[in-house]
Order: sequence, then structure tokens, then C-alpha cells
Amino acid sequence: MKRKDLPANAYSVLPFYPLGGEGPAGTSYETWPGMVPTITADRAMQQDTAWQFVAPVDGRYRITVHGAFATETSLPQARHQLRVEIGVNMTAGTGEAIAAASVDTFSPAQSTPFTMSGGHSTVQKLKAGSKVQFASHCASSPKHSWANDEISTQYKLGSFAEIRWVGTI
Repeated sequence: MKRKDLPANAYSVLPFYPLGGEGPAGTSYETWPGMVPTITADRAMQQDTAWQFVAPVDGRYRITVHGAFATETSLPQARHQLRVEIGVNMTAGTGEAIAAASVDTFSPAQSTPFTMSGGHSTVQKLKAGSKVQFASHCASSPKHSWANDEISTQYKLGSFAEIRWVGTI
């Protein structure tokens, strides 16, 4: 996953590195061609597949996202105003579109005065070609970040997302 400054009071797509993508060392598995984002020869993201997973076959899928979010506020009343949406078949690759297509939402638990960390899984029926993306929204901080373990030792597990086929429909 990738750390990036994300604005407050708006949904932002959670970015992540595709297979062969630039960035910190990590592990990426693709068990079926076309499941994860791709990059072009000049290392640019293909806009139609940026930061989304694609279900390769019909079935039930466990969708999981886990990570750490750093905020720029330590105000006690503002710490828990971050939520993450899991969207399926959005009409556009924006955070607002992901939220509109949300199939599940969660708020990570607080782990430090400035950090929320945690994950969530949901099982959804997906048709082949269904697209899955993730978005976050923080109402309390001027900006927040989707963090990886290069930034600080407090993010020891980094961040990840996956879709995993778990059965037929």
C-alpha cells in the first residue's frame, strides 16, 4: 500500500501499488490475470483499472482491507471521525463514487493519539468483472494519510487489501 496525504471532509480513494508498481518493497499476488491494477510500459497507471480489484469469476468473495491511518489532530473529540468504505461496481474512480456504491463500512480503532489502525472483512456475491475499490473519509483532521510501514515503527504491519474467492454463488 501507499502513504498519501488525503483531504478531510471528502471521500478519497485509497491508493495501492499494483503488480510491478513502484514503491516500497511488498508482496503482491495475482492468482488470475486481470484481478489487480496494471501499469503501462511507461509506468503510468491505466486509468480504467487504477486502484481496484476485478473479480475474475462469479462467486462469493471475502473482501478485506487493513491498515494504519495517520491524522493531523490529537483532539480527543476528533480522533474517531474516520471511516472506510468498501465499494463494488462504482460508476467512476472517485471516493464519492465508492461511497455511493458501498457494500460495507467500518471505522478503525485508535492506536495512538494521531493514528487509527485496524481492518475489516466482508463477504459479497460478485459477478465476473465486478470492480472493488476502497475509500476513506476523515471529518476531523486537515488531512490524513493511508500509511505503510516505511514511515514509522508504529505501522509494523503496513497496509493491505485483497479479494479472495470463497465459494460459488
